[in-house]
Amino acid sequence: MPFLGSEDEALVPVELKGKERKRFYEPIVLLLALTKACMHNNAPKVLEQAPEIAFQTPEQLFHGFINDLAQICDTKRGGNTVTAIVVLQYPERVQYRLASNQRDEVELAQVESFLKDILNTLQAWKKEESDLVKARILRKVVAFNRPRLQLYVRAIHNQSKICLEEQISDIPAQTTEKLKNLQDLSAKADDRGLEEASFFKNCEELMRFAKDLSRSETYRILRDKATTANGQTSPWGELRHAAGRLQSYLQGVKTLVEARKYWDRLFHDFEIVCLPSSTAIPSPLPRNNLRAEDIISRMTSDEAKGRSYKRSVQDLQIFGLDEDIQKQVKNKNFYTIVHAEALVHQSIISDNDLKSLHPTKFFDSYRYIGCSKPTCRLCHYYFLACGDGVQVRQTHRNLYPNWRVPDIYPDQGERAVKRRVEILSKMNDPIRKDTFRTLDDKVGERRPHDSNTDPTYKHGTSDTEKGDHEGIQDQQERLAEPDEGGDGQALTGFDEIDGARKMAEPEGEEDDDDDGGVRISL
Repeated sequence: MPFLGSEDEALVPVELKGKERKRFYEPIVLLLALTKACMHNNAPKVLEQAPEIAFQTPEQLFHGFINDLAQICDTKRGGNTVTAIVVLQYPERVQYRLASNQRDEVELAQVESFLKDILNTLQAWKKEESDLVKARILRKVVAFNRPRLQLYVRAIHNQSKICLEEQISDIPAQTTEKLKNLQDLSAKADDRGLEEASFFKNCEELMRFAKDLSRSETYRILRDKATTANGQTSPWGELRHAAGRLQSYLQGVKTLVEARKYWDRLFHDFEIVCLPSSTAIPSPLPRNNLRAEDIISRMTSDEAKGRSYKRSVQDLQIFGLDEDIQKQVKNKNFYTIVHAEALVHQSIISDNDLKSLHPTKFFDSYRYIGCSKPTCRLCHYYFLACGDGVQVRQTHRNLYPNWRVPDIYPDQGERAVKRRVEILSKMNDPIRKDTFRTLDDKVGERRPHDSNTDPTYKHGTSDTEKGDHEGIQDQQERLAEPDEGGDGQALTGFDEIDGARKMAEPEGEEDDDDDGGVRISL
């Protein structure tokens, strides 16, 4: 795995054989078309994120910290800037190693500079200046993430307007008033011409209001009206999602500071290594008239089973099944890339300095790759197939046909090439099971957003405590006074006794491999 700026970047990867590409991608293209064809079903599987748990162990806090670091590096909508991070332990330093789906050298250098600034700001944290540090970080985060935040602001403005125009009789007056407040606040921030300071002020005010909203009866109404009878996302659901994503940055800043309180070593003697994004490769399948029946024939050797599934795909042709398959394989924009989590993972197993995936190679033995988004379905199957104990975020199970297994280079040897084929073979099994299950049930799995709607909160955290948004707001006007600030809140579940950290771990608590937090409670 070549590193950014290394001489090995010019190496040409070993190409995947044609039959291996067909065996892997044909069921994916079919499954994607089936999911679309089955949207006519009135009871689709609309996937929601699983319930999340509290930061009750150091590992859960660490997962949340890395995920939030990755989130604030994911600045644009569309997937190109999705970012994954791992923290590796070397004898004299820790290394933050990160990758993004599709960023060039200049963009990666900007991310590296931003991340270094955030970590250095956290390094300077002192208990008596906790709110001041939170305020500084939030300002930096909002400035760097403005392209994405601007989209959330506009979505809140547009969707709140639609919700207000519906004039539903069972909506309480208090909810109507809060929707009007949302619209007014988002209108102030929804101005692309605002200077940075003004945008921050308006955006932060909207964040705080959205956070308060999440504890109110109005949020229950947004949740209950999130989907329509046929499973489609309603304007209420879109509003809830945008508001939840916006306030997640406020909560993320708190998580970063909590990690700083607990681990001093993460913020001293660190280095940041950015991996180059993969090169996009054109369609892995021939641009021909591929049909669903042809794919089924190659997916099973059971003749009776094959005949049954062929009848099923024939029934779905009224929904344009074959047309969708051919549209996908002939699409000139059908390129494959290696997703950020897989890039990071491949860099670790290819690193001669590390030599293994032993827990001691990772910070505090946490073999975890965090990401700005939950893991896609194919990344999920990839890590299951690898089976090496490296954890990633919980999957949202959305399917992206542009996914590609990490590239293998000639200097990695024949063993690495064979290992890639083995991984793809292991992934084929759950992909085919998903495809056959969709044909049996006539119900496709999908989720309208690939990021979580609800932000996560530490166990026992109160909305009203100083050190939350009130403390941050107080500090925005006092950034030039480093000697002033509020007291920080300790992480629930941890105690410091005689300088040694001890953990109060509840019995039966499972490790979190998702977000490391709890859903907002009403």
